[in-house]
Amino acid sequence: MSDHLQLIAIFWVVAASSCDIIGNVLTKLSNGFTKKRFAVMVMIVQIAAFVFLSFALESIDLSIAYALWGALGIIATSVIGRMMFGESLHPVKVLGIGVTLIAILFLKLSI
Repeated sequence: MSDHLQLIAIFWVVAASSCDIIGNVLTKLSNGFTKKRFAVMVMIVQIAAFVFLSFALESIDLSIAYALWGALGIIATSVIGRMMFGESLHPVKVLGIGVTLIAILFLKLSI
């Protein structure tokens, strides 16, 4: 596969992951889906996430796309949870983020 197609696929994975991250934050803000405005926004961005993921799957393997999507989501959601909601960032969580970053590096090497 050409470098250009890989770059486009990675763009779509990042777009999908970004929507997923926004959906995670909106889910927290929806207060168990009791705040309907946030609940509707969750549904919209999650649908967009899967649409963007489907675009990426036209050019890269599902295993790579989904793993990158999930890893980016885990890292960003952990950081945002700490910054926006004051959630703990225990050393074990930080270690997990580090391992996830290493996993992304290995995935990149396999593309």
